[in-house]
Amino acid sequence: MPETITAPRTDPIYNCHAYLTKVPIGAIKPFIEAFTEPGDTMVDIFAGSGMSGLAALNLGRNAKLSDISALGQHIALGYLQNVSEDDLRKAGDEVIAKARAAIGDYYQTQRQTDGDKQEMIRSVWSFTYVCPSCKSEMVYYNALDEKGKAPATCPSCDEPFVKRLWGRADDVPVRVVVNGENGKQSEQPIGEIDLKKIRTAAKDKRLKDIPSQTIEQDREMYSRSGLGKAGMTETRKFFSDRNAIALLELWKAINEIKNRKIKQKLRFAFTAILARASKRYQWSAKRPLNAQNQTYYIAPVYYEWNVFELFGRKVSASVKANKTLFGDEKDIADKETPDISYTLSSADNLKHLDDASIDYIFTDPPFGSNIFYSDMNLFHEAWLGKTTNYKSEAVVHTTGKRKKNAAERYEHLLRKSFEEAYRALKPGKHMSVVFGNSSGSIWGLVQRALRDAGFKAAPVHVAILDKGQRSVKGLSSGSEGVVTVDLVLTVQKPLKNEVANDAHVLTNGDTSKLIKEAVSELSDDEAENPSHLYARILRKAIQKHLILDYLHLGDVLIALRNAGYGIDRKTGKLYVAEEEIEVAMG
Repeated sequence: MPETITAPRTDPIYNCHAYLTKVPIGAIKPFIEAFTEPGDTMVDIFAGSGMSGLAALNLGRNAKLSDISALGQHIALGYLQNVSEDDLRKAGDEVIAKARAAIGDYYQTQRQTDGDKQEMIRSVWSFTYVCPSCKSEMVYYNALDEKGKAPATCPSCDEPFVKRLWGRADDVPVRVVVNGENGKQSEQPIGEIDLKKIRTAAKDKRLKDIPSQTIEQDREMYSRSGLGKAGMTETRKFFSDRNAIALLELWKAINEIKNRKIKQKLRFAFTAILARASKRYQWSAKRPLNAQNQTYYIAPVYYEWNVFELFGRKVSASVKANKTLFGDEKDIADKETPDISYTLSSADNLKHLDDASIDYIFTDPPFGSNIFYSDMNLFHEAWLGKTTNYKSEAVVHTTGKRKKNAAERYEHLLRKSFEEAYRALKPGKHMSVVFGNSSGSIWGLVQRALRDAGFKAAPVHVAILDKGQRSVKGLSSGSEGVVTVDLVLTVQKPLKNEVANDAHVLTNGDTSKLIKEAVSELSDDEAENPSHLYARILRKAIQKHLILDYLHLGDVLIALRNAGYGIDRKTGKLYVAEEEIEVAMG
């Protein structure tokens, strides 16, 4: 097993359906191969969208997945439906045709160069801000410069423009994209025909039938995303009227399909387009910026993207993912398919798993207060008709009433989860835990919880997992303790007559000493980011049975600056800042 595992998030399976903090199957397969044999049964108790199960399937292992996530189960089961390419494409075309007929000409526009009728590919919408001084309305898109930079002042009275201090009027459409006369996409100003379709859709009686979920005040994302202030407390409000109706008719057509596997695969493709079909699909002057999966953020300029185009592309993506996962159709008949199941169950109560029955566990628990899966899942689960029980989620709340004792609840659930994992695992077998957090105190919690559950104190293996992600803003400023790599700790359940903790005692490590050593060991030609250094410090501490309760990524960033290192804003990588070294040396 290598010490660093790099698995970019670019394969057809990973990109087919979005889910928060997925681990690519390419990063999971080395662990399954190392700790299991073909035909063994592995488990993931925080399964999310089921990537570990797909990795197991790919390697001929059985898998028992579980999570509280209704959306995660839906995604995993969608991946696992092995269907014919021809049948899937045919069914996809049929439901699109049926839904397109049902919504009529809502997407119809007119190409302004020759007057030809066209179906819009996408529209661009803009916030309208109200100046607090002169009360004039400013369409944000129209006030941007050619590079997409926001205005500094009100165009009418020179009042400083500050988004959070200015009120809002209605959002307005500003541009529409169609196929040009030369066959290439062409952008043109919104016309009267577009405005008429939008006004008609706003009066459509079907709007009352759009599936929706209320985002309650006690949910973390209510506060973090400022939903109350923006009036966006229903998932329905994140879709334009036209797109909401198109989605409704598409969903109806899919659910009328008789073939269970085809229907499940198309439902999977449908939920995969919801973020992009919403107002969360961000515009930029250069290219679309996609939708942020971890927040309900709507940018001041956003897209209204043709639902049918999105869905058609996602059906094609599902075909590619299916081929990658199952292979060519002609080879499938000769293969014995492993047993992969997904149970909705909290990790601290795994009644579906017998004692000492599992050969290996690979799992990726939630990272403290980083991500609130159940809040973001509402967006999709409104359509599925069942929701995640968010009160059982392993997270640390930082806002609202649930902030009180949040860390204690998180620690208790994690401990109980590891105890359940220990119970289900066969003696002498292994569990790999993926974890990433900028706070050493959370790492200390994980170490203690694993040891207290009964696992050997000394990890069998500690790997750095690099999924190719980063946050340039956080790494450049040092103000957001953002970790862009994870660690994978592999621990072992002792045999019946072994001493569980190897007589090792977890002790507090010297944080400043470990940071200083790690920085001094950097070579000038190492092009890595601060998260790699942070992970190496943690790995060394864990291997020495040290707990770093007082370590934070911010400490590493400060130490790097003091040692004369800078961070490249484009790549997020470290470089030697010559001038800073001279100043540091005095």
